[in-house]
Amino acid sequence: MLHFFKKVLIPSLLLLFPAAASAQLLRKDVQFEYNTFYEYYFENREFDYKVDSPVRSGTINAMSFTPSVGLSFWQGTGVNHRLTLGLDIRKDMGSGEGRYVDEVTVHYDGHVRLRDGSLFEGIIGVFPRNFSEGEYGRVFFSDSTRFVDRNIEGLLLKYRSRSLYAEIGADWMGQYGNTRKERFMIFSSLLWTPEPWLNIGFAGTFYHYAGSVQAPGVVDNDLLNPFIRVDFAKRTGMQELSLKAGLLGTYQWDREREESQTIRLGAEAVFRAGKRNVFITNTLFRGQGFQYLYSGTDLGGGKYGNNLYFGCPFYGYGVYDMAELSWTPKLGRALSLQLRARFHFKAGYDFSDPGFIGNTQTLGFVLDLDRLRHLKWGAGRIGEPVKKKTEHYYFL
Repeated sequence: MLHFFKKVLIPSLLLLFPAAASAQLLRKDVQFEYNTFYEYYFENREFDYKVDSPVRSGTINAMSFTPSVGLSFWQGTGVNHRLTLGLDIRKDMGSGEGRYVDEVTVHYDGHVRLRDGSLFEGIIGVFPRNFSEGEYGRVFFSDSTRFVDRNIEGLLLKYRSRSLYAEIGADWMGQYGNTRKERFMIFSSLLWTPEPWLNIGFAGTFYHYAGSVQAPGVVDNDLLNPFIRVDFAKRTGMQELSLKAGLLGTYQWDREREESQTIRLGAEAVFRAGKRNVFITNTLFRGQGFQYLYSGTDLGGGKYGNNLYFGCPFYGYGVYDMAELSWTPKLGRALSLQLRARFHFKAGYDFSDPGFIGNTQTLGFVLDLDRLRHLKWGAGRIGEPVKKKTEHYYFL
């Protein structure tokens, strides 16, 4: 690994920032940036072998380490530019694989403070998926998907005012090749907070899963989730006491095998209550089999599965219920820990044939050095505008 840093990372940095490697480093308005992001993820899955579950029992025990370096500078007092080069290193413990480096990340990150006090951030390149601050439920991305597919290759635009957050991004996931499929996803999220206890928002993804030379064809998989949430925590003395209710709609079309597109509807309700960092969450979904192509294959015989669907596979059932008990102690600004126990249940769309699927236990630990170095905002975080009595706006 030290050899890799000497032979690849440092020369690449000097080539990427030739001016900064010399005289620019001496200028006061150009700052040297660095960050270390570490994540440990453990998930134990125990599913009933009598149930035809799309997820097998087993254990995920993995870690990731993402060091990065770069340069930043101010343009006036309201615009900040940052250019970063890093490595995404991941190890699945016990796999025996000798490959550690998943990707090299290179991205530009720009923050702008607008005249009305609202904030804008634009990111382009290869950057961590956690830079996206939108609210996408597990029907969009499962926890294991977020950990394994760690980076976005494309761009992300974000806007935040005192009551509104919105983002839109594009992830170029595959380039057309002999066996490699052309794939890209456009994702978007919006959250409006007209009152401290009320949220109105939506999340959506447009996924284009095209073909390769050996397996031509196109499959569309689009998902939209408008929702409303109320939180009575302040009125009850709880840390959180919320109910989120939303509609779900999916548009899917295997153009080589289906004569027309398929539109399926559903609904989801999420109840969450917590105090002293202990939370109880219940998620209830009812829909018309959102992942009906999961076991299907392309023209080359490859299974669609996780290549077509990134959400939790249990959303393929007509009714899916998940009960969760979690503990998220406060360890500090740069450290976070989360323990979760989940219990999964299924039923048919008409609530027939109910049954217990199984349970999962997860442990997540994160160390993000950037949150100590940049208290106002950091890489991939747009920040919060706050209006002072002097009518000036500041970042948090």
